[in-house]
Amino acid sequence: MNKRKIINIMEREMVVALGCTDPIAISYAAAAARKLASNGEIKKISVILSKSIIKSAASVIIPGTKVNGVKMAAVLGALFGDANKKLEVLEGINDDSVKEAKQFINTKQCEVSEVDNDIILYLEVILETTNDIARTILIDDYSNWVYAELNGEILFDKRTKQTIEEVDEIESDLTTEEIWEFITTAELDEGFDVVRQSILLNEKIANEGLLHEYGLQVGKTLKDRLNDEKAISNMTSYAVSLTAAGADARMSGAPLPVMSNSGSGNQGITATMPVVAIAKFINADNDKRLRAVALSNLITIYAKEYFGRISALCGLTIAAMGASCGVTYLLGGGFGEIEGAIQNMAGNTIGMFCDGAKPGCALKVSTSVQAAMQAAYLAIKGINIKESDGIIEQDVDDTLKNIGKMSTQCSYLINKVIVDIMMHKKEESNK
Repeated sequence: MNKRKIINIMEREMVVALGCTDPIAISYAAAAARKLASNGEIKKISVILSKSIIKSAASVIIPGTKVNGVKMAAVLGALFGDANKKLEVLEGINDDSVKEAKQFINTKQCEVSEVDNDIILYLEVILETTNDIARTILIDDYSNWVYAELNGEILFDKRTKQTIEEVDEIESDLTTEEIWEFITTAELDEGFDVVRQSILLNEKIANEGLLHEYGLQVGKTLKDRLNDEKAISNMTSYAVSLTAAGADARMSGAPLPVMSNSGSGNQGITATMPVVAIAKFINADNDKRLRAVALSNLITIYAKEYFGRISALCGLTIAAMGASCGVTYLLGGGFGEIEGAIQNMAGNTIGMFCDGAKPGCALKVSTSVQAAMQAAYLAIKGINIKESDGIIEQDVDDTLKNIGKMSTQCSYLINKVIVDIMMHKKEESNK
């Protein structure tokens, strides 16, 4: 086991993000283009996106605002974004920023179109000013700026064959056994700072969602019901309500950063908060809690390497798989039980579609966390799905590879259908 490698992976994949990642990535690409074309008044912004980004950026509220939409995300990024802050690019925007962005959209040119390639995660912004034309491209990762062009001159081009063409076989640098060894042997001063920060940030936004009326109020409603019934002792419901509240707040524009996982803030919340909730419920010591949260996030990162950065399937199911492992560990499970929790999750919620980022994601969070708790309880009892069932393999790492095949090989067609439905619905509503 290479501890430094694992710490580097955690620090790379657990990143602070403000707001839903998809519109924020659009804002980042636009801010990066404006940084290149820094001279002159902005005349036109063109945004070219993959289906997956169109799907996920259409409905979610932009943080610090009450508005949504691809055009709004791009214009806010171009006018007010700080590209140096990457996924915190819109930190500090306010109502005046939104008014100015709306005026730009109404009086100047801002176009959105779909990219003509099969790349799952693709963002391109072309920004024209009175003096310059800048072009930026992000591929495969929400902050992976791979191409920059100014006035026809290529400033850098980091695109590779692997980022442009589909990769049939994905190989990971991790295994579940290696993750387990790290969790159980690493000293808590060895790379756990990002885990501590994830607990602080994600618990703060979860509590925000419990206190105020965001989105569908899934977490707050469940918590209020628990209080009414005096059933807060039910730790499953506690974990579900606390985690869903974080998604309620985040999807509805709460101006609070979160610790993301594998490019998604909701995944970061889902990988962290169920474990934090159960640790609090059973009075686990800080050592145990830190290791459990780290285990959850590492399993999520590992599984997402196969699953893909963005997919037609819901990534919350993968984050909940990680959470199930963290909860299993808190409840006294060993490596065998951790494997059982993964298998139980793989045979249950995997296959849930992603129909875009939106307030309703809090419901998918609650469903996934409920399944995670169930999977952990069963695993602790030695009950888990066997290799004779569906996509389950005897080796848990092979099960994760099968999930990856489902995600990567089905995503393009499924996304096409979902985006067609969403766009047709929008056209009908505008008639």
